[in-house]
Amino acid sequence: MKIYRTDKNAHYAESQEKFVDKEHAEFGLIKIYPNELRQEIFGFGGAFTEASACVWSRMSQTKKDMLTELYFGEKGNRYNFCRTHIQSCDFSLGNRSYVEEKAPDAFSIKGDEKYILPFIQAALEKEKEIQFLASAWSPPAFMKSNGEMNHGGRLLREYYDAWADIMVKYVRAYEKEGIRISHMTIQNEPMAVQKWESCIFSGAEEREFACRHLRKKLDAAGYTGVKLAIWDHNKDRILERTEEIFCDGEAREAIDGIAYHWYTGDHFEALAAVHEKYPEKELIFTEGCVEYSRNSHRNETSFAEQYAHSIIGDFNVGMNAFMDWNLILDMEGGPNHVENFCDAPVMCDTKKDEITVKLSYYYIGHFSRFIRPGARRILTTRYTKDLECCAFRNPDGEIVLVVMNPADTPQKFTLYVEKKVCEMEMSAHSILTAIWR
Repeated sequence: MKIYRTDKNAHYAESQEKFVDKEHAEFGLIKIYPNELRQEIFGFGGAFTEASACVWSRMSQTKKDMLTELYFGEKGNRYNFCRTHIQSCDFSLGNRSYVEEKAPDAFSIKGDEKYILPFIQAALEKEKEIQFLASAWSPPAFMKSNGEMNHGGRLLREYYDAWADIMVKYVRAYEKEGIRISHMTIQNEPMAVQKWESCIFSGAEEREFACRHLRKKLDAAGYTGVKLAIWDHNKDRILERTEEIFCDGEAREAIDGIAYHWYTGDHFEALAAVHEKYPEKELIFTEGCVEYSRNSHRNETSFAEQYAHSIIGDFNVGMNAFMDWNLILDMEGGPNHVENFCDAPVMCDTKKDEITVKLSYYYIGHFSRFIRPGARRILTTRYTKDLECCAFRNPDGEIVLVVMNPADTPQKFTLYVEKKVCEMEMSAHSILTAIWR
């Protein structure tokens, strides 16, 4: 069995352990049940925001190659399922639309050509099988009730078809650039009025737009394989929103999944309830980051543990895929056109041409480097809340266990798998991945 360990002092420190036969074991156990199969895992990734792409463009070619290798290379975090935004978002350089009111039929993604497309295409040179989920933050200003892209507002009903047409044209335009959009969400954070790009949809409005406009337009254009996900907002209201949308058969047929964020806390029980009620629907974590405005008092280890805690907790109640927010940012946590600065697992000093890899990058890698697309989660049980864990069976039969110790003291446990045991110990504030066949 190979073991990889990370804490603030070492990253992926490798060692070997052996199982020994033991008929019964009772105390201090983490138990693995390899034949108790749960949900399929699609993959891991982050977001190709305009901000990330702009930062990448300002680095030297050597550092650009290092950045794409960190995330998409065979020796990196092996990302394969990533997000990007339709039109602009807060992590853009400003408001930007694909059409203008004076020429609503003159669709163009020219604004994406400067930063976003080159970054994505460089990533595809490292990993050709990346799937992309695209999310909209706001329709064009002239289509909205408040006449601007920011500060909420609603999509005017007379523009439902026109906005759906733009989203379909986006899929086609990206396809021509060699980028396959496999998933779309209807609206990023549809219940939040933000000072940046935002648009309010009630559950009934989201259902109507998804089923009777966007789904029909995608199908008519030949994009029947593009999957739609609702919500794309926090877990505290995920159950209510899902019930509101899936109250009729049309929505259950047209919509493939539920997307969500972490900004209001764990709410693992709500996610579990959604998975139990709608087991056929995909659960995709589409965004989470450490916001500087709310987390200035915390340290790098706590940031990393926030990621692992969320990933483990969500996997254990049904998550299929995990996507971080910005792949890279500058040292201020931007650029961001409304100063909503955040942390990212990789930060860049564009003036000095230097890369800083945060501990959170390595913690995420304890999952993304080893759990392959098509893996199935398997049942785990643990003897103490002081250790957090989840386990998977890869398509080739390999077993992957991830355990985090967020406690201030070392923790011991006995790994028990099918009448075999291995005694293990973890240092304080550390994470490990164990792999065996």
